[in-house]
Amino acid sequence: INQNVAIPPVPTSTAPPAGTYGMSGAMDGGSVAHQNVAAAGPPSGGPPKMQMFSDSAHPMACLFHLLFKAGALFLYIFGGWFSKDAKVDGGVSGANFITVTVLCILLMAADFWVVKNITGRLLVGLRWWCQVEPDGTNRWVFESAEATNVNKFDNFIFWSVLYGTPALWSVLLFLGVIKFNLGWLITVCLAIALSGANLYGYYKCSSDQKAKFQALVDQGTSMGAVYLLKSGVLNLMGKGAMAQASANAGP
Repeated sequence: INQNVAIPPVPTSTAPPAGTYGMSGAMDGGSVAHQNVAAAGPPSGGPPKMQMFSDSAHPMACLFHLLFKAGALFLYIFGGWFSKDAKVDGGVSGANFITVTVLCILLMAADFWVVKNITGRLLVGLRWWCQVEPDGTNRWVFESAEATNVNKFDNFIFWSVLYGTPALWSVLLFLGVIKFNLGWLITVCLAIALSGANLYGYYKCSSDQKAKFQALVDQGTSMGAVYLLKSGVLNLMGKGAMAQASANAGP
């Protein structure tokens, strides 16, 4: 037995040799990969149709507030071009005219219902409807939420589109009268009637909302004045009592 054999030096590096795969190497590789994924993060951006409504509190409501209006306008303006028939005098056959008209009316009816029942309530906190009384008379009801919507983007989209839609249809009505396209004026008049009804209803709701807000302001002002008056009276009474007590305690 050789007892004086020198002990070989212990290697200071604990990394596995090149070309080998140890447990620590697999764990280190997994950690690095996990860190790279975490640093990359989720993909930026969203669907293209939603990016334009990124400042909105209700992006889907804003989308549908515009969708049916744009569809009806596009179909009315370009539907005659797509449905032209060379065999018919005037370019558009009766069947194509009826198809375009019916589709426009359906889109406008859908827009009227959506704006009246959904987008007005979500975007600006307003709602209106016509209620039939037992005696057969109609009563218009205008409601506004207690807490108004503070999202400026939603308010801008709602009111600008609401006012702009009947104005644009009115321009198309004027052009139709000039060109003597009397058949298409049925669609335009119906569009003006539906969009004008929504405009009138929400204008009345907005007026009611302003009246409620002004009433709350007046109530708060009166309560504050009463509080200040009571505080002033109590302070005067306290000062008078202290003056009388000091006078009684004098020499």
